[in-house]
Amino acid sequence: MAMKATRTNANEYTVTNKDGASLKVSPHGTPGAFSPGELLQAALLGCASLSADMQLAHMLGKDFHAEAEVKSTEEDNHISEMLFEFLIDTEGRDEQEREKIIQAAAKKIEQLCIVKRSLNKGISTHTDISAK
Repeated sequence: MAMKATRTNANEYTVTNKDGASLKVSPHGTPGAFSPGELLQAALLGCASLSADMQLAHMLGKDFHAEAEVKSTEEDNHISEMLFEFLIDTEGRDEQEREKIIQAAAKKIEQLCIVKRSLNKGISTHTDISAK
């Protein structure tokens, strides 16, 4: 799963995937761009939310409403902890049914979210720099 980053301005790269989707990466606070730390948080947000989506649609109907947020702790130039919070609209459901929905969503996130699973296990990274 290779992706490509191309320098487009000073302190700005455009990251593109094989399907042609792209986004801008710049230092934190740059308008219209994500910082590298925000991308890591976005990866967890998207992955965990999508991992539970089909199960939730099955249980709540295809038009269910949910919102997710990631809170992170940063120290010494790294993110030491991230908390994924998922708020699922279960209005009209009793407490037992709500608990069943929450447990089903949590199970799918644990089973399917490659980002969460990779972060929890630890990722070995390597750098290869060359010149042309």
